[in-house]
Amino acid sequence: MQSSPGKPEFTCVIERTSRFLGGTDQQVTLKTANEQGPFPYTTHVWKNPGARSYFKGGTNGAVTPTGGYVVLPKSCWSKVGDVQGALVVPPDDDGVSAVEATVTKGRADPEGLAHLLARVARKVAADAGCATPALEESPELAAPDGVRTTDIGKVCGLPGFSLPDDAVITGVAEPDREQISKGAEDVWACDLILDGSAGAAVSFAATSDRDMVDAALQDTYGLRELPGGHGVASFDRAVLHCAEGDVYFAAHWNSEYTGALSDEQGEVPKAKRNTFNSFVTSAADLYSCPDVTLAES
Repeated sequence: MQSSPGKPEFTCVIERTSRFLGGTDQQVTLKTANEQGPFPYTTHVWKNPGARSYFKGGTNGAVTPTGGYVVLPKSCWSKVGDVQGALVVPPDDDGVSAVEATVTKGRADPEGLAHLLARVARKVAADAGCATPALEESPELAAPDGVRTTDIGKVCGLPGFSLPDDAVITGVAEPDREQISKGAEDVWACDLILDGSAGAAVSFAATSDRDMVDAALQDTYGLRELPGGHGVASFDRAVLHCAEGDVYFAAHWNSEYTGALSDEQGEVPKAKRNTFNSFVTSAADLYSCPDVTLAES
């Protein structure tokens, strides 16, 4: 374990050997982290949001058999940093503090990993002086649905959502399978796996979590105001002013899909803009959001 006296930051490796129990060895790395923006939905590190079991209740977190995270309360973001090598890196003024777990050997039971993350997050927040009652709750998980065949006219189960023509490449990237996580009150996510030679995939997410919306608005680069004061948007993310509060929408393409679009059309952003526009138009009904047009087709 690496940490500094009097500091909440740490990194730790936990190992469990099952040599004499007939099971499998496990190794988990736990650490504090300072991330940028709504990181669970926007980075290549945190893949497949539709395959996660999300925390119910007041704590923002999610787990899979290979890892997970808990976003610390917003009051912790200026108090909890990161450990990089032998150095404790102080928190970034625009960063999002979290406790993260990566399973580096074997696979973890999601419920067990969720309880471990919750206990560690409580300890980190207490040490940093930013604990909240929500962190004291025992985590209850909303498991994802099973993988299913995609209805091309109702992608990710959203009525009216289909990939635009310029986002489909015959034999290279065509809608095939999908997995949705929709049981948590404040987050919906879907992974769309495309059939074809590219190995293409794209993920879609929407969250009404207040802290994630605030994190999204910390980085205004590329965001433009929408007509009618309905929110802000770019080609792959948006914050809309909806009936019960602001909602963040995002799409994330894997590099294989982006490369295939570029090879085929050259104009990658246009295909992405059209796809994201179609997604938000359909997903807005999940949260009673206004009708908006994000991009011209």
